[in-house]
Amino acid sequence: MYRIVFIGGEDVSARIDISRELIKKKCHIEIIGTESAENFVDSGIRYQSFDLNREFDVFGDLKSLLQIRNILKKYSEKTIVHAFDTKLNILLPIASIGLGNIRVVRTINGMGRIFTNSNVKNEILKVIYKFTHRILKKKVDYTIFQNTDNYEYFIKNKLVNNDASRVIMSSGINLSNYSTVIDEADKDNLRTTFNIKDKRLTFVLISRIIKQKGVLNYLEAAQKCFDYGLKFNFILVGQIDSNNDAVSFEQINKYKHCVNYLGRQTNIKGLLSISDIFVLPTYYSEGVPRVLLEASAMSLALLTTNMPGCNDVLLDGINGLYINVNDSEDLYIKMKYLSENKDVLLKFKINAFNHVNNFSLDKITSECFEIYKHIIK
Repeated sequence: MYRIVFIGGEDVSARIDISRELIKKKCHIEIIGTESAENFVDSGIRYQSFDLNREFDVFGDLKSLLQIRNILKKYSEKTIVHAFDTKLNILLPIASIGLGNIRVVRTINGMGRIFTNSNVKNEILKVIYKFTHRILKKKVDYTIFQNTDNYEYFIKNKLVNNDASRVIMSSGINLSNYSTVIDEADKDNLRTTFNIKDKRLTFVLISRIIKQKGVLNYLEAAQKCFDYGLKFNFILVGQIDSNNDAVSFEQINKYKHCVNYLGRQTNIKGLLSISDIFVLPTYYSEGVPRVLLEASAMSLALLTTNMPGCNDVLLDGINGLYINVNDSEDLYIKMKYLSENKDVLLKFKINAFNHVNNFSLDKITSECFEIYKHIIK
């Protein structure tokens, strides 16, 4: 039996699905993270929590490091510990130093803020980032990348060993969760609940509410549609962030006449079921955005940027269209184009559903399992 421990941050419950698939393969699974333990009560999976600050914090990071190391020391047999967070991809290898029972696997699911904005601070942090990964590569048994751009960057800069790294597209999506058809009565109820006007083309953006996700571009494009008399529904979903890059409620509220801001929601499948086109104007260094996979599984056409990860999901002209980075006018033009070309929109919807099979949970689980078997022979 393989002992596998997933470690992540505030969204580590996203590993529950792959955990259940690995349990079917006779693996013993545990999860470590910063989420509330309540999110794991019904999973049947042992969960341990620790503290982690997403921002740079010397004393906080040291505390996290010691907590992780104390947890790792308790494993007396060979254990694969698989990290999914940018900061944990660094902390985990350090915490495992000298612990011969621990095998370190990490997933690079995007390269974060410092590769998004170009300024002096971020250029310095990039140097530190590369130096740190170059030193730690000897402490890492295997590195998984969720997109080819990140993989090629690490290979080019010699931040990983070629024979101990590969691309596995995304963390996988459980397509069975999206196979149940939502009937029209339930859709009507959702439209009533969220004040969505029926029979209008509906655009949706579900994201962290930060500038780098293109939230302002989405709002501005919606305003352009409104100004030109184009009667569409625009839905914006997500929790307002606390960092300096956040888009404020006051900024969003200026567009309340044309954009329906719903805050944080849990019924993502329901919201996607009453939408036609998923928009993600991101210029953030993504892994593979899960929301693009969820939207595809619900047969939504895609409008997103040619950014790492996004360009693995969107096939331009096949299941959606690329939009220029930080370009509200181009987003407006693409929205208008799809509204006027219903046959193209239908083709995109069908192709989106077909393409998402390449990211199925079964496929991703099998690929990860082969890596785990290779590490512990």
